[in-house]
Order: sequence, then C-alpha cells, then structure tokens
Amino acid sequence: MHMFGSAPNYKQYDVMLCYFIKPATMRIFNMACPGSGIFYSDVNQLPLSFTATTGHWGLDYSTITSTFGIIDDSSSWRYPSNNKTFDYKFYAVDPDNNDEINVTVTSNRAPLIVGGNGFIPIATAGDSSYYYSITNLKIGGTLTFAGVKDSITSGIAWIDRQYGPFTVGTNTNNLYEWFSIQADTAGITWGNPRTPSEYNIWQIYTDSNSIPYDLTSRLVSSILPDGTQDTVTHFIFERTGYWHDVADNKYYSQGWRLINPLKGENLDMSATIQNQIVNVTLFKFWEGGTTVKGTVENKPMDGLGFAELVAGHNSNIVTPSIPLGLSITPGSNNYLLKWNSSTAGTYPLGGYRIFKSPTNDGHWMYLATVTDTTYTDYTASADTGYFYTITSFDNQTSTSASVYSTAVWADPLTTSISPYTSSSLQVYPNPVHDRLFVKEQDNKNCIVEINDATGNMLLSQKLNNDESIDISNLAAGVYIVKVITNKEVYNKKIIKL
Repeated sequence: MHMFGSAPNYKQYDVMLCYFIKPATMRIFNMACPGSGIFYSDVNQLPLSFTATTGHWGLDYSTITSTFGIIDDSSSWRYPSNNKTFDYKFYAVDPDNNDEINVTVTSNRAPLIVGGNGFIPIATAGDSSYYYSITNLKIGGTLTFAGVKDSITSGIAWIDRQYGPFTVGTNTNNLYEWFSIQADTAGITWGNPRTPSEYNIWQIYTDSNSIPYDLTSRLVSSILPDGTQDTVTHFIFERTGYWHDVADNKYYSQGWRLINPLKGENLDMSATIQNQIVNVTLFKFWEGGTTVKGTVENKPMDGLGFAELVAGHNSNIVTPSIPLGLSITPGSNNYLLKWNSSTAGTYPLGGYRIFKSPTNDGHWMYLATVTDTTYTDYTASADTGYFYTITSFDNQTSTSASVYSTAVWADPLTTSISPYTSSSLQVYPNPVHDRLFVKEQDNKNCIVEINDATGNMLLSQKLNNDESIDISNLAAGVYIVKVITNKEVYNKKIIKL
C-alpha cells in the first residue's frame, strides 16, 4: 500500500501486510516513511483464525498476547452487491510500538491474471503456484506511524493472492526477485486512475549466466491503459546498482530497469529506503517501496511499486561504467550518435542501449541495443528535437547495467523548412526568463510561434519589428521558436529559465 497523509505535510507511507496460512501461520507487517527514512518490520508467527465462505472471507488475530504486546488484527472481504467493485478492510497493529493501519481499499480495475491463466510453474524442481493480483486499489482510512495518527487523503494499493505447492527463501532452486509497478500519467492523484498500467514482474535470479527465458524462470504480467492483459517472458530487465547489508554481509540490487520494446515500455525503479530487511527467522529478504519513472506506449509515466528480493549475493556486483563523450551529428534525415567505450564491471561488457526524450526529466523512450559505439537514428524529425542518452550493460542473463549518461540535446532536423541562418534576424535573449525579442530588419512584421520539444504549438503572435513576446507562463525547459516572415521560415532553439 502507498498512502499519503493529510495537510500540511502530506507524508508518504509504504505499508506491506502479509499473511501466510500454510505450512505455518505468519504475519509480516512493514511500515515505512520515505520522507524520514524510517522503516519498521514486525514478524509474528502466532496462530490466527481464518474463515471463508462463498463471497466472503475473514481473518482475525483474536486478541492474542505476544511477547511484546497485543496483536489485534482483522481483515475481511465481501463480494459486492453491485458485482462491480471489491472492498477490502484491513486493520493491523504493530505490538512493538502500537502503530497501526485501519483502512478500506476499493478496486478500480479487474484482477490481473498472472501468467495469463493464473497458474505459473516456479523453477524446474516441481514447485508451482496459482496466482492473481488485484491492482490499482483506492485507499481510505487512518494510519498511526511513530505514534502520530494521520488521515489518508489519497493512495493506491495492490493485493496478491498466491497459493500452491511452493517454498520461499529456503529453496535454492527458486531464489527470486519480484516487483510490482503501478504507473499512470504524471501528476495524478493516486487512487483516481487516468491511464493506468500495472506490472507483476517475477524472475529467478542467480549469479549464473543460464537463466532460461520461459515461464519457469521469468515473466511480466501486465494490465495496459486500455484494460487488456499480457504476459511475456522475453523482455529486458537490468539492475543498475547494489546495496550492501553490512549486518549480514549480503548484497541486494537497488536500482532496476524494465524494457519491453514491443509495448514502448521503459520503466526505471528506485528504492525509497535502502535498508528494508525483513527477518522471518529461517531466512532474511529485502522488501520495500519503490518509485517509478519512464514510458508506457512511449508516453511519459510516473509510478509507485514494491520490490521483494529473496535473492541476495555474497559479493558485490560492479556495473559497467557510464558511457561518456556522447556527440550527435545531424544528417539530412537522421542523427549520428557516437560515444566512448565503457569499462566492464564484474562481468564482460555486453553492449549499449540508446534512449531519447523530448524532455530531460527521466521519461526515456527506448530506441535500440548495439554492440558498437555508434548509432544512427532514422526516427529523427524535422519539427521535433530530442535529448539522447546511452547506457551500458554486461553479458549476463541476470543483467547489470549503468545508469544513464549525461543527456545531449539535438535540434530538430530542418528538411522541410529553412534553418535559422538569416543574418538579419535576431532572437534574444537566450536563455530567456520572461520576454523574448524578435528583430527582422527587412520586415515590418512577422509571425512568431513557440513550440515545445515535441512540436506542439504553445503560443502564436504577430509582432512588429523589435517587439517582444511574453513567455513568462511557460515552464522552464527547451522550446523551438518558429519565425515566419514574408521571405522564409526560420527555426531557433531557446532555453526558458
């Protein structure tokens, strides 16, 4: 669950509440506040009461006194009378500090059927699981964290239902990494979806280079903005950094990138708090909240998620170095990109990936994978400029990769209109704060258009010679000024501060 509190602070809280029924009962209750960096984890293995009938289930800890205090949890669900939305109620208390959640979550979308049919094999030793996820749940209620009660003003939740003959944590054949992603249009209020996409990512993760690309070892099941569902096993998944758990001398991945070129997906995930270790006695694992940024269907998306890292490492994995020296040369209908070779990390270098975006804010669109240090982009446009960036990756099936290189801007190609070459035309100042001046000595007036980096016209104004146009309401960034005179059309890139 990702929850946002009330004014004036609107604190973010990440909560995981998990119940195991068989082979032994166990409750895991994690609470985190990314803004403060505080993370709590309570694991309890006392008996619990579970009842289920058609259209209803209920779960209770019947006021059992533990070593630390009183556990008084309850969770329930009832089939909706209107057959449309599902309401779940969760109440849980951490007996260590009496922090609690008391929330209701309501479904916005149909369940995500993991694996396509709700059944997945797990590795090759006979384990398997029935599995579905209820995503994009709206949250309401209250939360007490660090002794302070807060009302939930917005939020989004995810419920997993998984059952079957499988083991977790102690089976070396299926040590895995799992991720949930809930992405939507940047700036939305969570719980009120606009163009939502959800992803359930699971894969076996070892230090060997022999992970097969099939359902026994990896999958991404997703719900796309139009409501369609999809499961794939051929996708790119990279780890862009690692964190050292000094207490147990284990290394866990701490940055991740999902790429599916067929769906226009490139999503980067970052941990909200580094140390989110959960101890269930038999083993330890990492579970915590993530932030997400990237593209879906090549459109900008932001998101929230969780990562569950059962697979750790006994030694650090060094990622390849960031590609440096990116240069861009325009052609008649393309851009030629060149960069310097990266240095290999723990494993040999596998190659490079190229990305572009009209904005330099992390919403990168994946373009291509190459093994050389050059790439020609024939998707370049006469009307749209782009930022470009490069990453490097190693040659493992459990891939590690660099973070993005410093972005480089490329002006729009001007195959259909004249470039800005007039010696008599002046566009100034550049960079500009609020007023942009356009001066053309041979014309008494001209038309000035301000376009964003994707080619969308934002302003249009007819100017007499040496007049100015007010751009103070535009956000900071890169824009293209198009000046139309009675002779020619000129393009000029400007930077708004």
